[in-house]
Amino acid sequence: MYLISFIKSIGGLTIKTFWGLKKSEQWATAYLHTIEDSFQGKFDNKTKDKIVKRYSIQQHFINDSFSSLLGRNNNDREKERNLLYFIMVSVYDDFFDDKTLTLDQIDAIFYHPETYLAQTFFERVFIYTHIKLLNDVADKAQYFKDFEGLHIAQKDSLEQFNPQISDEALLSITTRKGGYCLLMCRHYLETPYLQQADATWYALGGVIQLTNDLYDIYKDMQEGIFTLAVRAKKQEVIYALYHQHSQALNNTIRQLPVSAARKIDLSIILNVIAAFGYVALDNLKNLQGSNATLPKFETLARKKLIIDMEKNKNRYKLLKFTYQNAAL
Repeated sequence: MYLISFIKSIGGLTIKTFWGLKKSEQWATAYLHTIEDSFQGKFDNKTKDKIVKRYSIQQHFINDSFSSLLGRNNNDREKERNLLYFIMVSVYDDFFDDKTLTLDQIDAIFYHPETYLAQTFFERVFIYTHIKLLNDVADKAQYFKDFEGLHIAQKDSLEQFNPQISDEALLSITTRKGGYCLLMCRHYLETPYLQQADATWYALGGVIQLTNDLYDIYKDMQEGIFTLAVRAKKQEVIYALYHQHSQALNNTIRQLPVSAARKIDLSIILNVIAAFGYVALDNLKNLQGSNATLPKFETLARKKLIIDMEKNKNRYKLLKFTYQNAAL
């Protein structure tokens, strides 16, 4: 039965990838143009591409999957909120990454958007999306608490430029950033609230952030950012940490108050996401080979640390790791 469910879920995912994603990207691109016209500014092409792709992937692979737990599809209002979220957090991230605002200014625009005097296109866009989403969700108090959790984690992440930061602090920042990012998104759905699902959203966010760090080792080193992946000395140690969080995600799925069939469908889709991390860990295993430790990453060419998911061997690994880990 598991094999049949696996083939069915992967088949549906393949259809979404080749048809649904393109349609969503076209709609999101057109929506961004309306935002630019409304607030008299422009997103750079890199930001547009990031917003459109992240929105489309999350909409189809995550939000749709959680709604399917209760036998429904996302409506247009839910899809719009999801896109507004990615517009908002992309601009928000740039406040930190590009240092366009001081920390005091970021606090002010976050906590008091109604009274903040916007000076730029990006500030106007953040205020609009922040207020609109806050007014749109059902549980405003919990939503703001979750966003504040991300806000605190984002400020804490500035310590990742400090070579003395501890591994414990890195793990806390990583899981909180990823966890609250995803937990915010459950508020955009109109499905009946499932308290147990909050743990799944949060755990998935942590796995996604750990995965991103595994794929960004080279980039983060160039920018002087410390992550657990950058710090990795032994493949088996970073593998054990990642596997622990991946299995914790599966444990949250087991606790959901839905049918076994719907649990396994969700597990297969979410474990596709986790499998990207296992592909990156397999690359580290190959780099370590028979040695006791990984090579020093700074001595490696960029191509050694980049995972090309266009290669068929990596796509095969993705399916293999998904199948191995999705069974509940």
